[in-house]
Amino acid sequence: MANDDITRVMHTFYIGVYQLVDDPSTDPIISWSKSNKSFVIWNPEELFRRKLLSRLFINKLSHFISELDNHGFERIKESQHLEYGHKKYFVRGQPELLKTMLVKNVLGRRKRRSKKKKAKAEVHKRMKDLLIK
Repeated sequence: MANDDITRVMHTFYIGVYQLVDDPSTDPIISWSKSNKSFVIWNPEELFRRKLLSRLFINKLSHFISELDNHGFERIKESQHLEYGHKKYFVRGQPELLKTMLVKNVLGRRKRRSKKKKAKAEVHKRMKDLLIK
């Protein structure tokens, strides 16, 4: 999958989650938290029974949570519920911030990938040095 394709899929995920959370008809199932900077999954069973995440090609709660983690969302640990948010860019009434969230996440992924590449190259170099001596 090319970088543009990955970016498009990620952007679709952000928009899909935002629209789902922002839809008043789903409030008993998933809605904005009181802070308006996170969302709460009130009824996970109903979320999947009604196939509300099918447009995101997600059909299991564990997959959804994994995707949230992969896209920069964090679990709100103080919450008694399944609550997720983002430090700055997932805010009620400000969907334009999703683009910034996407950019930050893509840049973070590239940076982590670059660090992994450098670390792998360093390990390879050290192993090679050990074999030569």
